Amino acid sequence: MKSALFAFAVAAAAVAGPVVAQPPASGAAASPAPSAAPFPVTRATVQQQVRDRFTMRDANHNGFMTNDELGGNAAAVIARLDADHDGRVSPDEAMARTLADFDAVDANHDGSVTQEEADAVMASPPASPPPATPPATPQPQR
Repeated sequence: MKSALFAFAVAAAAVAGPVVAQPPASGAAASPAPSAAPFPVTRATVQQQVRDRFTMRDANHNGFMTNDELGGNAAAVIARLDADHDGRVSPDEAMARTLADFDAVDANHDGSVTQEEADAVMASPPASPPPATPPATPQPQR
């Protein structure tokens, strides 16, 4: 989780989780990179940036981002954002994950992330990954 929050802290003004971290699909216009993370950044600003970035990335305008539109790190982006595991990312999936990351950084839950909150996340030790769940083994039928 810390790596996702790192991207948020570094590029808070343009945060959209992994969606922003990806270069635009070939032929798509690149958006300017933020020169510095302006703080505080509000939840409303992040929501608008996710919507804008999603619209830019959805090259075929079908309402989903797929491998072709996500570039070289598509598998990682889809693995992180694709909550229903259908192999593509919807606007709701991108928004939900990004706002969850935002809320994790917004320590006082006031709808705004300050420089101090972002710094605190960066200074914290990395979170342990959840324990792996072993695959279910089929039970013999009787």
